[in-house]
Amino acid sequence: MSANREAALKTMKKLERAGYQAFLVGGCVRDRLRGVEPADYDVATDAHPEAVMALFPGTAPTGLAHGTVTVTAEGAAVEVTTFRREAGYSDHRRPDEVQFVSDLTEDLARRDFTINAMAEDLRGQVMDPFGGQEDLKRKTIRAVGEPLERFTEDALRMVRAIRFHAQLGFTIDPRTEAAIASCRENLRPLAVERVTAELDKMWKAPHPAASISLLWMHGLFCCLPPFFQWDSIADQPQVPLSHLDRFPDSDTRWVFFLLACGVEADKIGMRLESLRLPSRSVKRMVALAQIAAYSPAPPTAEEAKRWMLEYGGDLYREGISLFPGLERLGVEATERLSQDAVGWLEVMPILRREELALDGQELADSLHRVPGPWLKPMLEHLLEQVALGRIPNTKQALIEAGEAFGKPDS
Repeated sequence: MSANREAALKTMKKLERAGYQAFLVGGCVRDRLRGVEPADYDVATDAHPEAVMALFPGTAPTGLAHGTVTVTAEGAAVEVTTFRREAGYSDHRRPDEVQFVSDLTEDLARRDFTINAMAEDLRGQVMDPFGGQEDLKRKTIRAVGEPLERFTEDALRMVRAIRFHAQLGFTIDPRTEAAIASCRENLRPLAVERVTAELDKMWKAPHPAASISLLWMHGLFCCLPPFFQWDSIADQPQVPLSHLDRFPDSDTRWVFFLLACGVEADKIGMRLESLRLPSRSVKRMVALAQIAAYSPAPPTAEEAKRWMLEYGGDLYREGISLFPGLERLGVEATERLSQDAVGWLEVMPILRREELALDGQELADSLHRVPGPWLKPMLEHLLEQVALGRIPNTKQALIEAGEAFGKPDS
């Protein structure tokens, strides 16, 4: 038994001994029924937050307004939420009013999809008032109750439906899918971070291409932040989205996705920043986009060496792996280019500035100059000259090349 499950069951037992109802709810029940070990276990109870906090010393009030507190048991954190009903979603995201209730079914009725609206008690009995188990068998994503109401309450549920389509490989119920297209205007107020988080989860799915195509099929880009604020989203993907499934990691999938959207390579950085992605990842993805969109394709040996010198051999090979998907080079030609890159990398004399035969201070002293901003571009130039085999990596050759580089007409 996992530590998270053990902690959740211990929490439930303590709640029951105190006279309260307690159930596992949501995704953990769905995943267990699918034979998948859940990453997290959430507990729902009729105990009000104050009662839960009194029962579990040291509890953190992580979402008190919505009835959620975090209990620490067996060294693991368990979210415990009071049964509730919700009303008035003026921002199409969060309820304006939350009312605690004592009925489990009423709590499950407010959830997004039937496969997430199930509960399990300590004895393993599953409460399934909306047919979630049947939808699991049919591999169907279906909204609880009226889809238009669910998506009007919380617009992010539309993106979540597409994400579950990718993660689980399920189809979307026709009425639920039709409601996505009808409610797309509700997407505009969503926080960019929430949209990006859902897309990130799609990139981790084995086959996201078919799901991502739904964004175009239902015209969601015209309303989905931050995409509707851009001026470069194509009406249709610029290249077949099926290629998306070939790429092994999220960074490469992000880059391919944006290029397929019609985003120009020189705007990739700006678009990635508007998606609130981590700056370290943005820097890496900008490099991938520059390599992938580089013209001409394929690059010459010298051009490839420059890329590898700047970004490293692994990133260069990952960047050119986008060529077939972008229809810039065939698969076999790209594989040959990648193999060539390994050979080119092996014959390059040096790859880092630290491998130069003299450092910046020695270079400045040799040129009788005070170290300053001029030094960095000169060292980068010398690194490139040595790496490309144009000059030997000796102090005298570097000093002479540095003198020539520093001349006004150089």
